[in-house]
Amino acid sequence: MLDERLPWHEPVWRQIQTRLVADRLPHALLLVGPQGLGKFIFARRLAAALLCTARDTAGDACGCCRACHLFQAGSHPDYCVIRPVEEGKAIRVDQIRELGDFLGLTAHAGGYQIALLAPADRLNLNAANSLLKTLEEPAGNGVLLLVTANPARLPPTVRSRCQWVRFNPPPLEMALPWLASRVPGGIDPRAVLEIADGAPLAALAVADPRSWNRRRQLLESYGRVLAGTEDPVRAAGTWVQGDLAENLRWLVSWHLDVIRLKMVFEPPTLANPDLRSILRGWAGQQSGLALFTRLDAAIRLSVLCATTQANPHLLVEAFFGDSAPPG
Repeated sequence: MLDERLPWHEPVWRQIQTRLVADRLPHALLLVGPQGLGKFIFARRLAAALLCTARDTAGDACGCCRACHLFQAGSHPDYCVIRPVEEGKAIRVDQIRELGDFLGLTAHAGGYQIALLAPADRLNLNAANSLLKTLEEPAGNGVLLLVTANPARLPPTVRSRCQWVRFNPPPLEMALPWLASRVPGGIDPRAVLEIADGAPLAALAVADPRSWNRRRQLLESYGRVLAGTEDPVRAAGTWVQGDLAENLRWLVSWHLDVIRLKMVFEPPTLANPDLRSILRGWAGQQSGLALFTRLDAAIRLSVLCATTQANPHLLVEAFFGDSAPPG
């Protein structure tokens, strides 16, 4: 999967190749778009192509030259990846200083030097300021590939010095066949694609039995909070585990569906069609005004967790505390 050619990438790939052929490739690209579209995969594909000494007619790496073998082995001396040392932690300033040292060297192969930062929004303030110096004074053949689903978390000074490359969910007629050939039996590919807001890789992750079961676990936990049978503090501890951004996307999508079911008995579309009966039950428990208030709160929670450094456990706990019935 890491080096798969994804069909919805092709329009963006052709745009990059046009720039490359015209010798107008920017020194810093900011790859932006929702989770689950394969931005990191695209960045690796581009890095491999830039380092290859015998690219094919589509601009892809040949996979056969010495540079490609080194890249595939993870040992190409002109390629580095900057990621948080620990999952969920920040990219630190010392990592960016090491990046500066890397870009200050002469390329071993005499071509490009590629640095891939993912997720770039995990740069802490000092790291972002250090990176800014590199962006303002780019090395001759250095190319920075910054990958993020949350560009708002990057300082404006960093965002403005990068060329943005936007990724959008592909049309249904492209995404559905690709997904249908990969999801386990018994899972409706259209349903998981809707749940994932049209992002095929996110849909594939949702269709993973562990993720599918996790979604059910969170649904039941939130249902108990609404019923007043689970402590909001305990529920928050469950919700902040794993991929919090994905968990909160589910939460927001459930609230949207609850409002759809409140307004129309049989809405034409639901983001969670498999949960129709449960969500209809939730819709009947509160007024329309109360449901819109909770939707606003869920969206605000998701935005705060994605764009600030606030403690996510406390934010989720406060949301659940307001969701629980009066004691």
